[in-house]
This record gives sequence, C-alpha cells and structure tokens, in this order.
Amino acid sequence: MRKLKWNLLLLAGMFMAVSCKNDKDDTNMTAEVDREFAVAAAESNLMGVRTGQLVQSNAESQQVKDYSTAMSEYYNTATTDMADLARRRNISLPTALGTMNQQDYDRLAALQGSRFDSAYVSWAVRSNQQSIDMLRAHMTASGDTEFRNWASSRIATLEQNQQMVEAIQNSMNNDVTDQDN
Repeated sequence: MRKLKWNLLLLAGMFMAVSCKNDKDDTNMTAEVDREFAVAAAESNLMGVRTGQLVQSNAESQQVKDYSTAMSEYYNTATTDMADLARRRNISLPTALGTMNQQDYDRLAALQGSRFDSAYVSWAVRSNQQSIDMLRAHMTASGDTEFRNWASSRIATLEQNQQMVEAIQNSMNNDVTDQDN
C-alpha cells in the first residue's frame, strides 16, 4: 500500500511539474520529469529482476515460475534499454532497491512454497498495474521522444503479462475455493 501511495505521489508530482512549468524552463523541467521517470523505471526493473531470481528458489507453482521467467526476460531487456537511454541523457540510475521495494522484497524472501506463490502473484498484479499506469502517465508528461517511445514500447508486453498473472491469480483463488468446498 505504501508503494502504491509513493507511486501515485510520484505521478502527481510529475503532472504538477509539467503543468506548472513556464516557457523559459521547458527543457529543464522536461529533463527533470524524464530523470525522475528513468530512476523510477530503473528501480522497478531492478525489483523485477531480483524477484524473478527469488521466484526460482522460493516458488512452488510451475505456473508462477513460468510467468516469472517471462517477466525476467522483459525486465532484463527493459533494464538494458533504460540504461542505454539514461547514459545518453547523462542520468544516473539506482543500483540498489529503495526502501519500499526492499521491504517488499524482504517480505517475499521470507516466504516459501504456496505462501510465496500467493504473495508474489498479488505483488506482481499490483506492480504490473502500477508500471502500466506510470508508463502511460510518462507518455503524456515527457517532451522527449525517446522516453515516450521507451514507455510506449513496453505497455503492450506489460498488459499481456498482466493478463497472464491475473489468470494465475484467478486460478489460485479457484483452487482455494475448490479446496474449501
């Protein structure tokens, strides 16, 4: 929940920065919006890579492991592409998780088996939706074509992965319901 609040606050700040800019500061303001986006996207990608590694050791469900493999491919590509774009824009990206992501990671790392599967899938549903929302917001907020293209190029894959993880979540919920009956 705190991560959601932080992401919404970040998005609100990006919108405020764009809407409050004056004409003389257009390039500086847009660059700041893109820098903040690059840092947030890089941390999200890092979290995706790290949780993908965690899934392979802590998950029980093959469905969850297969989903994680697909997401790891996405995050590895997104990380490389963002690093290249950030390098061209002279933006420093984080190499460690922020406090909220580290707390989520630690919470997941403490779990094993079906408890891990359930917690990871719930986290993935929230995380994917937050990422999709962040990408869409940045496509509107950014004045930089490369950043807009980077964001745009990831939405379709994330939406497909979101459908996949929601199907896994529904399947897990149905399994629990069937066991209760």
